[in-house]
Amino acid sequence: MKIILVVMDTLRADHLGCYGYHKNTSPFMDRFAAEGTLFEDAIPTDVPTQPSFTSLMTGVRGINNGVVTHSPLENIDDSVPLLQERLASSMTTAAVSTLYGMKKYFSRGFHYYMNPVAGNPSRLQLVQAEEINSFALSWLRTHYSDDFFLFVHYWDPHAPYLPPEKYRSLFYDGVYNDPNNHSLDQLKKSPLWQFHLQYNLVWLKELAGDLTDVNYIVAQYDAEIRHVDDAFKELMEELDSLGITDETMVVLTADHGESLGEHGFYFDHADVYQTTIHVPLIIRWPGHFPKKRVKGLVQNLDITTTILGAAGLSVKGMEGIDLREVAYGRSKPRDAAYSNQAVWTAKRTMIKELDHRYKVILTYDPTFWPTPPVELYDLTSDPDEKVNLADSRPDLLDSLELELRRWEDAQLKGRLDPLKKVTDMGVPAKKWVQNVAVTERSTYEEFRNKIDAPKRELVQNGQIPNHRYLPRTSPLHIGRGWTARFA
Repeated sequence: MKIILVVMDTLRADHLGCYGYHKNTSPFMDRFAAEGTLFEDAIPTDVPTQPSFTSLMTGVRGINNGVVTHSPLENIDDSVPLLQERLASSMTTAAVSTLYGMKKYFSRGFHYYMNPVAGNPSRLQLVQAEEINSFALSWLRTHYSDDFFLFVHYWDPHAPYLPPEKYRSLFYDGVYNDPNNHSLDQLKKSPLWQFHLQYNLVWLKELAGDLTDVNYIVAQYDAEIRHVDDAFKELMEELDSLGITDETMVVLTADHGESLGEHGFYFDHADVYQTTIHVPLIIRWPGHFPKKRVKGLVQNLDITTTILGAAGLSVKGMEGIDLREVAYGRSKPRDAAYSNQAVWTAKRTMIKELDHRYKVILTYDPTFWPTPPVELYDLTSDPDEKVNLADSRPDLLDSLELELRRWEDAQLKGRLDPLKKVTDMGVPAKKWVQNVAVTERSTYEEFRNKIDAPKRELVQNGQIPNHRYLPRTSPLHIGRGWTARFA
């Protein structure tokens, strides 16, 4: 058996043609989708990169495997088998990836681990698709007759959005510095603007000058998608050339998406809105997966269970469902999906199938964004999450939050919630921003006051309550929709 798992970093589903995007960002992926099963509603259990890949490789969500953020204190014990370790006894395993530079356990279980930027850790997230392909294609030409598992990780849609020159004007024909365009004003007036300039030094400082149009930056993100689409095409065409297309199971997905200004989040993945947690998932395996679109909630750890099942291996200890069974209608998708964010903010969300598809978001620490402490959306009628129903549907909110809390209790079985642990220790982004504030000759307290000013105004106007979440041992405050204490 031959398996290729392709993960495109930072790829939001709704910027692909096969998921309804109006721009031609993904002509080959669209064709690939038509040849396999496209899952319309895939949600990672944890975001962003490190916790998402950890849940994918373990088949266990972050609330149970303990990895929910980007911290050297979070690791997977050697006794916990990863997907590639389970496969290694029956096939050759290989990876073309730079994830080893983030967590050493990401390389466990691979007979061949190829890092195109080895020795240059500053390029961990800057590796180009052409570099990834140079290793992947060479390895395939040598090992195509083997039974194998090949993991390929493309970084290109991740910031910085600096695609090769030939792609940069594909999706933009406007005036990037039009003085009458104010679409970036909200970001530029934010105290976080200086953080963006320094943290994303390579691209935002280059573009910042007199840039006024947010759509210019979005166009560069789209151009990166087109860039990686061409790379994926080259990889798949190599299977054709080697004559192994029909016998190869190819899984295409993403670790998370990207916010491009929605909800006040710009050019990163700091939240759990659909822009960040709705990812593509397409599986092509001729004769084993039908050519169809599948509605219904699935999660990234379902990929792990599906691959192991396809390889005839035990799925003991896995939390996923078999997507082949779902694809053929022999079992149903999930009735609920859960996801965490604990790098930029601390949030947990549940998406629940009822008469409509509803989504509740609980914020444990909003860090630098004045988001509400609790949010409720009807994704069926409001897929862009613009109308928060938390106040207008209190009974529904209480019911969904109670279900989420009971789910947490069932998962934790008395253990400390790793999301709560991160909140108590401090979300990693706070330290990053603090360093920038000091560099910019300001105290962190001054910077923090600027950040908190919008929230204080909302509190004073009675638009949001001034509170933070209580420890998990506190009783749920039924009737108000969240567990809180007033600061």
